[in-house]
Amino acid sequence: MTKPENLRTEETQINGVPVTVTSYKVGSRFYCHIANKDPGAVFVRTEAASKQEAMEQAIAKAKQRLAR
Repeated sequence: MTKPENLRTEETQINGVPVTVTSYKVGSRFYCHIANKDPGAVFVRTEAASKQEAMEQAIAKAKQRLAR
């Protein structure tokens, strides 16, 4: 089993909601998860060929979901 590389976690706000953004690489793919800080549930998961693409997709999905 391949271990995650370049694990990064940061706290920020999206649409005024505090979230935790986690990104990492497994093999040649990059992953990004966004979780609501309270209660801590992951509500966005993305996978892409580059870290930037995974982050952009995740943030766009989070903005959509939090705008409802």
